[in-house]
Amino acid sequence: MKRIADTGLLKAALDASDTYHEWGSREFQNNAPFHVCEGVLVELAHLLGDASAGVRMLARGDLILDFNLAENVDEVLVLLEKYSDREMDLVDGCIVRMSELNDQCKVWTVDHEDFRVYRRHGRQTIACEFPRSYVSRHGPSCSRV
Repeated sequence: MKRIADTGLLKAALDASDTYHEWGSREFQNNAPFHVCEGVLVELAHLLGDASAGVRMLARGDLILDFNLAENVDEVLVLLEKYSDREMDLVDGCIVRMSELNDQCKVWTVDHEDFRVYRRHGRQTIACEFPRSYVSRHGPSCSRV
C-alpha cells in the first residue's frame, strides 16, 4: 500500500507544540516512508520556518518524492476547478491526484474537513488516517474510508 503524507502529518510529527503531535509522531514512526509531492515540502518549510526539516526527512528516506505536477497538470487543474467552492489548494489537488494514480493507497492528514469531501476518480472516497481526537468526535467512518 502506498502511504501518502499531507503536510499536517509531517508538521504534527516534527512540532511538539502541534495539537496532533502525539498522533503525528506515532503514525510517522509506525508507517514511514511516506510519499509526498514537492508542495508538501514547501508548505512544511513555511509552517515550521525551517526549510531543512523536510529535506532532511527526504534525505533519510523517510519521505519519497515521486509526483510530477508537469505530468499531471491537466488532472490537477480539473480537481482544483471541481473543488473551487472549497478553495482546494495545490497540495490537496496533488494529493488527491496521487491517490488516483495508485489504487492501493491511504492518505495521512489532519485536514478532515476537506478530505472527507474530496473524491478520487470522480466518486470514490479516499482512504485516510485522521487523528483519533477527530474520529472520536465524528465517528470511525472518517478514519478508514
